[in-house]
Amino acid sequence: MNIEQRVVQHFDWVWFFALILLSGTGLIAAWSMTNTGGWDSFLGRHFIFLGLGIIVFLSLLYFDYHLYADFIAVGYLLCLAVLVAVLVAGRAVHNNKSWLYFGSLGFQPSEFAKVLVIVALAKYYSGVDGDRLGLRELLVGGLIVFVPTMLVVLQGDLGTAMTFVPIYAALTLMAGLRRGHLLIFALAGVLAAPLGWMMLHDYQRSRIQTVFNPSIDPLHRGYQTIQSKIAVGSGKFLGRGFKQGSQGQLGFLPARRTDFVFAVISEERGFLGSMIVLGLILLIAVKLLRAAKEAKDRLGTMVIIGVLALFLFHAFINIGMVVGLLPIAGIPLPFVSAGGSAMVSFFAAMSLCVNVKLRRFVN
Repeated sequence: MNIEQRVVQHFDWVWFFALILLSGTGLIAAWSMTNTGGWDSFLGRHFIFLGLGIIVFLSLLYFDYHLYADFIAVGYLLCLAVLVAVLVAGRAVHNNKSWLYFGSLGFQPSEFAKVLVIVALAKYYSGVDGDRLGLRELLVGGLIVFVPTMLVVLQGDLGTAMTFVPIYAALTLMAGLRRGHLLIFALAGVLAAPLGWMMLHDYQRSRIQTVFNPSIDPLHRGYQTIQSKIAVGSGKFLGRGFKQGSQGQLGFLPARRTDFVFAVISEERGFLGSMIVLGLILLIAVKLLRAAKEAKDRLGTMVIIGVLALFLFHAFINIGMVVGLLPIAGIPLPFVSAGGSAMVSFFAAMSLCVNVKLRRFVN
């Protein structure tokens, strides 16, 4: 049996269809929020990027994941160059200068940077000898993550910058973190917290404060949280029906197609629809964990763990802010929120993980 036959035979269709179904919930929500048709409409663009994401997913499966790791240095340096280009020639959207445009086509390089950082850090850590990381390895690994993170911070996109943290944390723990180093990290985090609070802009501080009391500023800072909680609660068990939600259809809920799409799903499909979305997220997470366990080498395991950390962090933060338990951070729900760059990058990340699973028996 040749390699191609093995790849086809061991393809995980359940995993793939879970991704399609999760993406489908976002597509239906986008349809519900769109009153115009055509490829130039919001729904049309969402459909195009979903199709592009699936094409990228299938295309990346063709080559062994070790090939991507072998050339990750080139990809990483190119990624840094593009992030710098964003600072010079990028366009600001919602006060974040994080977009590059070629004519009418725009993309957000920081979304793809996450995937490249996962592969770069996994490649470096997988080549480290021993069961525990030394101080040098921790610093080098931190630098791999720190440089693109700071470039994203300079773009003004603190929410996206936060998503690099679970990548470093998960892969560092996976590679072997000494107890003494863990205590140092914990102490540094405690000491840096007050400084971080002082460095936040006023609107960022108010977002945190409104989590505990949205009524402080119900018409401005707390407005989005209040409207989101109304949308989630009004859906009850079975939801109000397709295009029947008041908060989403009447425009009371801002960012209803992107960051707060889960609130739209909860309003129109109710508790049952919300549980289906959460169930699909859990199923994908279980598939990732199993693939990490069955990976044939350390590199494959670490790539999957990095993607899993990123995937769960996005889901946790997004749903947490939708139900009013966490500050609004501008982090999309994977495969559900509208946004071409995030959609394609997550399909690319999942393709790498499926790639690892497909080739677990290939010598």
